[in-house]
Amino acid sequence: MRYIIYFAASLIIFMLQSTFGRYVEIAGIVPNIMLAFTVCTAYMGSAERGLALGIVMGLLQDCFFGYYIGCNLFLYGIIGYTTGVLSQNLYKDNIATSVLFITAATLFYNLGFFVINILLKGHTDISGYIYMKILPETVYNAIVTLPVFYIAKALNNISETKLNRII
Repeated sequence: MRYIIYFAASLIIFMLQSTFGRYVEIAGIVPNIMLAFTVCTAYMGSAERGLALGIVMGLLQDCFFGYYIGCNLFLYGIIGYTTGVLSQNLYKDNIATSVLFITAATLFYNLGFFVINILLKGHTDISGYIYMKILPETVYNAIVTLPVFYIAKALNNISETKLNRII
């Protein structure tokens, strides 16, 4: 039941990012709501939930926006699993920690994306990529994490109460 709820939420978040993403674009930077949702869900849940959601989100992004299948799947899966492992003993209602996780995840994702997709093609201007893409997207994702955190928290509460009623 829990995974059905998260899969439906993943599809809704994917549709929101793919349709309304261009309307919230600032200077060519679009917030990565899918990454924020993956990190917030893994932060409140477990490493397995973060890995599963990361794989689903990454696969959706690869299939519809990516040049190669597997790049985003790999990066999102690693980010979801790592966030779940690192947040096992943390207080789950702290939004500042969630913002810290999404900041680190955005940096890791963009640097990994640069290495896999751009550096291997022969483009080596990492300083321009950092200043024009990575830093603005990191700030934008930190801001977007605030509403996404509460959405993920509500989904976590819904899935926990539904499972407790079934069991």
